[in-house]
Amino acid sequence: MDYEAPRRYSQSRNLGGVKRKPQDFAADVVPRRRYAPSDNTMKKQGPTKFSRNLVWTSKEYKVPEGNRPRKDQANGSTKPPVLGRGCSVSVSSKQPRKIAISDTEKSVCCKFWIAGNCRRGEQCQFLHSWSCFPGLAMVASLEGHKKDIKGIALPQGSDKLFSVSSDDTLRIWDCHTGHCVHTINLQAEAAAGSLISEGSWVFLGLQNAVKAFNVQTSKDLHLDGVVAGQVHAITVANGMLFAGTSSGSISVWKATTDSDVSDPFKYLTSLEGHHTGEVTCFVVGCQLLYSGSVDKTIKVWDLNTLQCVTTLKQHTDTVTSLLCWNKCLISSSLDGTIKVWAFSENGSLEVTHTRRQEQSVHALCGVHDAEAKPIIFCSYQNGTVGIYDLPSFEERGNMFSTHTISTLTVGPGGLLFSGDKSGNLRVWSLAAGTKV
Repeated sequence: MDYEAPRRYSQSRNLGGVKRKPQDFAADVVPRRRYAPSDNTMKKQGPTKFSRNLVWTSKEYKVPEGNRPRKDQANGSTKPPVLGRGCSVSVSSKQPRKIAISDTEKSVCCKFWIAGNCRRGEQCQFLHSWSCFPGLAMVASLEGHKKDIKGIALPQGSDKLFSVSSDDTLRIWDCHTGHCVHTINLQAEAAAGSLISEGSWVFLGLQNAVKAFNVQTSKDLHLDGVVAGQVHAITVANGMLFAGTSSGSISVWKATTDSDVSDPFKYLTSLEGHHTGEVTCFVVGCQLLYSGSVDKTIKVWDLNTLQCVTTLKQHTDTVTSLLCWNKCLISSSLDGTIKVWAFSENGSLEVTHTRRQEQSVHALCGVHDAEAKPIIFCSYQNGTVGIYDLPSFEERGNMFSTHTISTLTVGPGGLLFSGDKSGNLRVWSLAAGTKV
């Protein structure tokens, strides 16, 4: 089978032909009144190096105090803060040695190991690692956010990682040191609901507004136009920017190719009257835009006409995430299912596979493994992330978090970034992985 990479966002990189300058990102995001004119308040903070060769290693990364190795109370062994698979606690030679339980027989991370005080060592029936997938290892834990991570972005032309949280802060991290180099306090009325990057642009979804910043030119602006409610989802396709709001509407802007214009994004329209609840997620594939919602539906939009061509109604709860892979649509929901949709002979989208879980599904993400085959990451309510082959959904492994992972973003060089509902932002390395 000729595998294609699952896609979370559009692959297009033609937003705003802006001249490039080596300038770093520093900003104070100021909320604006509803539908008020743009106010450019971001300031430049000196030159920096631009590189997509991000360096995240345990050698360079200084482990925060809360994540330093702790002694096991039973045998005095040290728990490493950065782990792949196959790590276990040694057993005292004075005790009768029992047959160890292999990692392949374990599926849940030991909560006592996480706390640093598991007494069972190799005999523990739960995992003593953050993942059980060959080649996948956690290489950094970025501390600072206090609440749910709403978005993670890695713009081209920058060596910085951007993250935004419901704790009303936007943080900027140095990809070479793992340090937070800038924190922007967002006022409550400007609470962020989403964050993405496309090319050198970073887009931040706020209450009744979308803010854009170019990391190469330091161009900073609020996009003019009608944005009715909190922006919870953003994507880019066909040179257009789409923002889904809590009111169910979708605001649309067209990117210009003229680098001399003061506002490179022209407001086009607002798609109203289709979703009856908050728009939660987007994905683009085959010249179609898919939008998921709290109203339990997935709307399918023609990107050429911006018309809703069909509505998918198989989920029984909020649609949380969408992926496109090999001409198929994959959706997840709080109803505990992951559905695979494919076009039938008559041109309609029909469910070809349903994977049922015992708990709600919160995020999807796809990459290629070391053998160039597609795999999918599925985040569940209990903090576990299942890793499966596509299209068979055969289980390959798991990764773990102490809280529900709500955001998964793939970066260059086999890097995977996860953000959970407690504010934990972790960097993972997937050997030979490729970007979505």
